[in-house]
Amino acid sequence: MRAQAARPAVSRRRGRPPAAPERDVQGALLDAAREMFLQRGYAGVSVRQLAAAAGVNPAMVKYYFHDKRGLYAAVLREAIGPLAARMDAMLAAPAAESPDLATFLEEYMRTVAAHPWLPALILRDVLAPDGHFRDRFVQEFAGRVAPKAAELARRGAQLGRMRADLDPRMTVISMLSLGLWPFLAMPVLQRALHFEPDKEAIEQLIGHTVRLFAAGTAAGAKS
Repeated sequence: MRAQAARPAVSRRRGRPPAAPERDVQGALLDAAREMFLQRGYAGVSVRQLAAAAGVNPAMVKYYFHDKRGLYAAVLREAIGPLAARMDAMLAAPAAESPDLATFLEEYMRTVAAHPWLPALILRDVLAPDGHFRDRFVQEFAGRVAPKAAELARRGAQLGRMRADLDPRMTVISMLSLGLWPFLAMPVLQRALHFEPDKEAIEQLIGHTVRLFAAGTAAGAKS
């Protein structure tokens, strides 16, 4: 019998999964985490349960995300990260060319609409009195975006685009409330106002909210 040709050795770093399925493992963990955190909340899910739902070894959570808190942050980062990067780009533009806060509100609402699971996670694990993820959320997301939105409001007032008599921080609070509350309250709005959140209705809601905010904050608007 002829000897079989030796297979070429595959070089791998110790402890590192093969390169090809790397995104598959991370993606499976992110998908499982999104569903399980939404159903049970941050405190109601263990690393072992997350790994089992993703069909991977629990060690993969530590390998890719360090711990459960890191995995939760990654779930939010996938959804919110592009919005935070967009805010950075707005502020990096020359002042005269930077978009106004109403433009950011539109992108903010589109981000929430594209990730309908996001408001429920924020309500349960960030806004609730015992929110287990509040500190990390403020540090990594809200603390990064909100002050920059206030700076965009100050810039708009300096350029004569927005009312100079509005407190930038209060303006941001109003903007975030307008953009998020309808999605948090959607189960009630569906019953109380017969609002069906299909694609067309959501587009109308976003357009209406942006116009309302822009009209109320525009330079020359009456108090």
